[in-house]
Amino acid sequence: MECLKYRFQLSSIYTIILLFWVLPISSVWAEPGNMTAFVHVNLMPMTRQIIIPDQTIVVKGSKIIAIGPSNSINIPENSTIINGTNKYLLPGLADMHMHTDTNWLSSDWPVSPFYLYIANGVTTIRCFGPKARYPDNIFAWRQMIKKGDFPGPSIYASGEQLRGYITSPEKRVRELKANGFDFIKLYSFLSKDEFARAISTARNLGMYTAGHIPFQVGLEGVLSKGLNEIAHVEELFWEFVDFNRNKNLPNEKEWMSYVIGKTFQQYEPYLNSCMETMEDLLSDKMALVARKLKSQNIPVCTTLFLDQLIVEKLFKPKTFLLKPENKYLPENYLGTFRQGREKHQRQFYGGEVFAPFKRKADLMLLHHLKNEGVPLILSTDAGSGRMGLVPGFSVHRELAVLTQNGFTPYEAIKTATVNAAGAVKNMIGESNFGTIEKGKRADLILVDENPFKDIKFLSSLQGVMAGGRWYDKTSLKRMIRPGIPVMGAVHHVQEADDKSYTYFEILIDKRFKDKLPNAIRSIAIFGPNGELKIKKDDFNYIPAIRDFWIRIPGIPEKGTYRFEVKSDVDSGSTFDYQNIVRIIPKPDQKRFKPGKGEKLYSTTPTFSWAAAKADIPLYYRLEINKLQGKRVYSTIRGKNILSHKLAKGVLKKGQSYRWRLRITDSDDWLNVQNRSQTGWRIFHVN
Repeated sequence: MECLKYRFQLSSIYTIILLFWVLPISSVWAEPGNMTAFVHVNLMPMTRQIIIPDQTIVVKGSKIIAIGPSNSINIPENSTIINGTNKYLLPGLADMHMHTDTNWLSSDWPVSPFYLYIANGVTTIRCFGPKARYPDNIFAWRQMIKKGDFPGPSIYASGEQLRGYITSPEKRVRELKANGFDFIKLYSFLSKDEFARAISTARNLGMYTAGHIPFQVGLEGVLSKGLNEIAHVEELFWEFVDFNRNKNLPNEKEWMSYVIGKTFQQYEPYLNSCMETMEDLLSDKMALVARKLKSQNIPVCTTLFLDQLIVEKLFKPKTFLLKPENKYLPENYLGTFRQGREKHQRQFYGGEVFAPFKRKADLMLLHHLKNEGVPLILSTDAGSGRMGLVPGFSVHRELAVLTQNGFTPYEAIKTATVNAAGAVKNMIGESNFGTIEKGKRADLILVDENPFKDIKFLSSLQGVMAGGRWYDKTSLKRMIRPGIPVMGAVHHVQEADDKSYTYFEILIDKRFKDKLPNAIRSIAIFGPNGELKIKKDDFNYIPAIRDFWIRIPGIPEKGTYRFEVKSDVDSGSTFDYQNIVRIIPKPDQKRFKPGKGEKLYSTTPTFSWAAAKADIPLYYRLEINKLQGKRVYSTIRGKNILSHKLAKGVLKKGQSYRWRLRITDSDDWLNVQNRSQTGWRIFHVN
């Protein structure tokens, strides 16, 4: 049994592909098998600024199949009826620049961001580069959400960002295309040559491009090469900073230090200026930039609430910590913030006064972009858990920023619906959301009052439909109530006897305060072919790491596994999936050092072993136990690591120990699909 002492420490960086903890899945939503009819509703289709009273909208599966006056629409028998009298029905909202992370589905988050989005009426998200080492996890999530394995928005995504210092941009773009990503994200540190080669390759492959304005390229360069979309309003500010774009700097850190230094140098006299002074200084230049963008109709993502949040974090930290939605942020982020080590606290240290100046400048840019008619797409940059943005809630905060700065509620909502759908159509050639029309995807939100009068009414949700699945107000509240924080995993393991076993493991986080293991009354596992005949009493329990585990002979079935745990008063659920089953080869153990029964005359020996033969990367982990006792040492898995020297203090003279290797197909336990392990080898320290 693997020692798991370090798992929760690692979970903030590398977490399992598909896990989160919530109420029992079967009780959260209604399946879309039957028809659903919204009757007597005030329809806000977003095809134009109009409200059509007393309408009925019929949904079958994930599609809208009928719309019309309530007295003229025939509702199919056995339809679920949702009474919309005196309520307003709109398209679901979109967050078109955010970042997924594997810890979305771990107990790092009090509630999964997938749930937070749905509970806030956000039915579409677009990931601008996952904050994870396994970006193709997105495809598994997308499929599982579509199947109804758990609630979540429709997902569009780029793969790994093209940041710069790339040997072959062409190869990277082709790989992302081949892997099935929806667009290419380009970042700030690409050289002119890298940028041109990446854009050219993407264009030839029919791939949409979006991202930052690279420092060495500039706005004129991205416009001339044909970048399809700009990732932030704030990216345009660098056009007003005088710096040498032709510098040859060795890395990203040097570029940021250089550009930020030039920015402070240029704008330090104006950092405390009023808006009128800033208008005199920058207005004409901003208007020119907006006209250039409009001439090519290039859309820009907003991400402006973050500016406001940064100012609050730097100057009113207590106010920030008291924000009601912050209870949904990862605790490790909040702890880092309280210690003054959060991203923006460090980034603006010693130059905090620049944050409000930047916010004013970005809002000025927003006004000029709006005045010129540049397409704006609602975006928040949420999802990473590292900036204080709460997924879902951040969309409503972003909408409020727009309406506080010259947008009507209709115009603001349009950025999160119609404009978002337009960007997706440009990106993949089709779009089936953003308006309420026959044939469109059934992404809908039902609210109590007219949001065209006040954007805050978008928060008064009576229910949300995402991909045809309806979540009423009660379900939404339950969805974002934290349950038992649980993590789970399935692994295929080939033991030392060369037999295959399936390991299931369920870990309960320390935030669950009831006494384990007795507080957990039941455990159930649902595999690809239904519920497994496993009960809580069949599991072993390791108190030190709060881990329930079981080993079953045979290889696991490929597919999704759902784990459910219940106490007397609460429950939790988690997912994992086994998508590859393979035998991980073992090394030639004749070449292991130390050998069986070997006597060592050093307490800091070097352990070594032969490489196992395989056509995939393999990761090795050395484990040392007392002869008849617990683990005394283990390494983090290393790719193709074939030796390891012990430090002082691990081994004691006069003691006997045993050691073995684990070989896996990932360097992160939480993403391991398959592993093998050698037999124990005893050695003595004289």
